Amino acid sequence: MPKGEVTAARALGLPAFQTFLDITLPIALRIAITGTTTTAITQFRSSSFMIVVGYQELTYVANRIVSDTFKVFETFGIACLMYLLVCSILSALSRTFERRLAVPGLGVVK
Repeated sequence: MPKGEVTAARALGLPAFQTFLDITLPIALRIAITGTTTTAITQFRSSSFMIVVGYQELTYVANRIVSDTFKVFETFGIACLMYLLVCSILSALSRTFERRLAVPGLGVVK
């Protein structure tokens, strides 16, 4: 967070809470989105949080289907597409949030 942003807000006479809401929070959210998205995708791919939520792990289910049907490529291909779909949705949501919280001069959002 550049100190000049906060100093400019104080120079304009904004109270501390208003400075936080209007200047600090949008910039901090914009910076935090990328790391949060990366963490969410990594957690999904490792499937550990899926077990906590109550769903069975996707790879475990795929292994059970393979042991019953012996269709390895079809089963893991579908599992791969499911992982890809969820990760793509998370990435698209992240890009949407980045565009909405874009701060001029803080980097280019594609």
